[in-house]
Amino acid sequence: MTGLLAPAAEISIEIKQSKAMDSMDDSESCPVATHDVEVNLKCRQKAIDKAMYGPMNPNEPSNDYWRKLAEGWRLSAGQAKKSTCGNCAAFIQTSKMLDCIDKGMGKDSDAWDVIDAGDLGYCEVWDFKCASKRTCSAWIVGGPITDDSEGESE
Repeated sequence: MTGLLAPAAEISIEIKQSKAMDSMDDSESCPVATHDVEVNLKCRQKAIDKAMYGPMNPNEPSNDYWRKLAEGWRLSAGQAKKSTCGNCAAFIQTSKMLDCIDKGMGKDSDAWDVIDAGDLGYCEVWDFKCASKRTCSAWIVGGPITDDSEGESE
């Protein structure tokens, strides 16, 4: 019998190694997107197309963007603005990941100036370098992942 009288579905969740770790290049031990611009841009575009990654310029009001995102979450735009990559559980800002981003930008750049200006991290859901003031529809409560928070799960 199916429908309301059917037995409850059994849900099984298996915790696996993070996607960020799966996408690591063995020679670098960093996610490929942290040092391959083309891969990073491709993954970021996928987040834009499939999950509304944005807004384009987080320092602008971007009211239309926030209103549209909020509709999907059935919230007000004001509430949606509080759910950013910087507080997403898939946003990685460990010292190891930030070192990967730094190394990936090359020795001839002022990488830490860029990392600090964008408050960059790594999105584990979409596998790309991400700015903390942006967000997407895949936002998950409970982040970011930092050196301090990594120790909490052990």
